[in-house]
Amino acid sequence: MAHRVAMRMLLVLACAVALALPASAWAAVTVTPADGATVAMAPASVRVAQSAPLEAVLARAQVRGPAGKVSTRVTVGADDPQAMIIAVPRDGTGTYRVAWSGMTSDGHAFAGTSSFAVRAAQPAAGPVTLEGSDGAGPLAVVARLLVLIGVLGTAGMALTREWVMARAWSAGGVAPPAAEGAGRLRDDALGAAPGPVRAWWRAWWGLLAAWVAGLAIALPVQGAAVGGAWGDLLGGSRWGTAWIALLVLAIAGAVAAAVLRRGDPPLAPSGARMYALAVPGLAGSVLLSWSGHAASGTDATLGTLIDIAHGWATAAWLGGLVMLMVLALPLLARLAEPDRVRLGAGVVVRFSSIAVAAVVVLVITGVYRALAELPSLSALWTTDYGLALLAKLVVFGVMLVLAAWNRLVLHPRLERVALGLEPAEVSDGLPALVASVRAEVLLGAAVLAAVAVMVALMPPT
Repeated sequence: MAHRVAMRMLLVLACAVALALPASAWAAVTVTPADGATVAMAPASVRVAQSAPLEAVLARAQVRGPAGKVSTRVTVGADDPQAMIIAVPRDGTGTYRVAWSGMTSDGHAFAGTSSFAVRAAQPAAGPVTLEGSDGAGPLAVVARLLVLIGVLGTAGMALTREWVMARAWSAGGVAPPAAEGAGRLRDDALGAAPGPVRAWWRAWWGLLAAWVAGLAIALPVQGAAVGGAWGDLLGGSRWGTAWIALLVLAIAGAVAAAVLRRGDPPLAPSGARMYALAVPGLAGSVLLSWSGHAASGTDATLGTLIDIAHGWATAAWLGGLVMLMVLALPLLARLAEPDRVRLGAGVVVRFSSIAVAAVVVLVITGVYRALAELPSLSALWTTDYGLALLAKLVVFGVMLVLAAWNRLVLHPRLERVALGLEPAEVSDGLPALVASVRAEVLLGAAVLAAVAVMVALMPPT
């Protein structure tokens, strides 16, 4: 029941993100000649520059002269990949109008218009037509949020089921030296496992469905944003390559799950099964980094590698929390003491180690990415991108407080009870663990929502 409530909360969060984000929140382009400028003679071209490299195949433009001549010739040069160069027709004195649309290599659709006058404002050119839109809008954020949840969640759930749940069960939990009962604990846990394991599989399939739903939303939204240039979008852009590869990985994940579920050992280490189930999500995280902001900066290779590490650490932490919520905690609730305490302590000890390592990686890589994408500290509260990052940092800070409480208070308490150093009547800590995990899952979803908004915004660099 708890995981169903959490999934509903994720849907509510996605809708809230869609309503909160303005339809157009993209960085302004730089246009030369500037909009409204008057020049002595007609330039050979208009330069429209973005803050990231452009996809040449999706660059569209139109310049209309005062006497009606039109040029649609546009190029993106290898020596100036962040700008489209639009040829200007020789059409005499008066006002020229310009329209353009395109997409950056990290997936931001953009479009706009400007005008400039040659010596006099009259006569003025007629209207020019845009082929795309300025930004993909709120639905693109929802799509990205669903893909993030699916990609990171499926990988993290599989890895932590193997690293945490299976190994805690195999070790017989935490108990005093020479204590007996490990075999009985394993047998009792196996008897209680079918229901929680089915819930784990339902949650895993639900996350994969979110992944596919995100892709299904993203394609028509992005296609409309680039003026319906479907062939060029899928066949000639980094975004399109990543979209196709993510779809293939989702299908591979579904096939792997259908095959691996047969004969799935409920709690025992699964050998290569869970690792194989995690591969599509881990590879999907690589694709998200390769097609995002990290890959469009001047330190693209290092930035992408650091972003991949950031994504994998997020998967281990947040996916592990989902695993605890849908598998470990329901299983523990079905066990009697002292088995519940012994196995619960084993689970917490192992997950705590993973969470600490993930937090260290997240802090280091997050600081690097923030320094790479923010030109100054003030950009954190004076730009849309900075505000989204600030929201992420605030929620992440709350998660760190909860994680610290788990590590410094709850973890030792569970170990002391399991080792017989503290009576279970005082508190075995498991009710507090349930509340903490549920809170962290919802906070983690909020962090991913902030990330989805950040991805939709151009960094202010």
